[in-house]
Amino acid sequence: MSIPLSISKSGMNAIQNQMDAVSNDIANINTTGYKSKNISFNELLLNDINDGAAYLSEDAQGSGITIGTKSGVTSTNFAQGSLVSDPNDYHLAIAGEGFFGVTGENGERYLTRDGAFHVNGDKSITNDNGDTLEIQTIIPTDQWPEGDVTIAENGEVTINSTNGSVLVGTIPLFQPAQLNEMIPVGENKYRYEGAFATGEGSIQQHYLEASNVDLASSITEMMLAQRSYSLNLKVAQGTDEMASVINQFKQ
Repeated sequence: MSIPLSISKSGMNAIQNQMDAVSNDIANINTTGYKSKNISFNELLLNDINDGAAYLSEDAQGSGITIGTKSGVTSTNFAQGSLVSDPNDYHLAIAGEGFFGVTGENGERYLTRDGAFHVNGDKSITNDNGDTLEIQTIIPTDQWPEGDVTIAENGEVTINSTNGSVLVGTIPLFQPAQLNEMIPVGENKYRYEGAFATGEGSIQQHYLEASNVDLASSITEMMLAQRSYSLNLKVAQGTDEMASVINQFKQ
């Protein structure tokens, strides 16, 4: 494959990766606690050009031709999303740093910013994916009394019943020491096996954290990516036409 075709092909692949990531962000704009992704581009192998290969200006510096580019999701934007009020007692948001701990069906702990929890018939507290909220219980959840639930900013869960107020447990927040070591596993969850630090987040009852995706910026980025893809496609078409003309001369 010729160098121009290789460069345009790698460019289209890189831009397609960008459009996939941006499209995923836009699709999750209404997903509770969703965090947008950061995409970066990198040059592939750089072939230096010297005076023996081409006529260069005396002022030329760092001359060279790359063999293309690549892109990929390099990190997650963990910036705070806006908080939206909600009447559900177990709908929680985190103001500041931290993550909820949830236990999957496989028994593994995951971290999430999605605080849309609810109480099931067996009095377990889970999210819509069936992951159980991690609570440091004083009284087992299946023995909690009936009454109004109050969840303080420090995570303390109090139930106000006819017999008075009872502290039944505490919802802890987890703050990874290295956010870049968190691995997305889907369903708005992350796997993390490193150390934890002390965070400054607080739990807000009757709120949910909205996605932090900036729709206007994402659409603008999508439009620019489509234009870049079109330009790379024209390079490939032009290269193909030039190769066709050269082959005609050879015949």
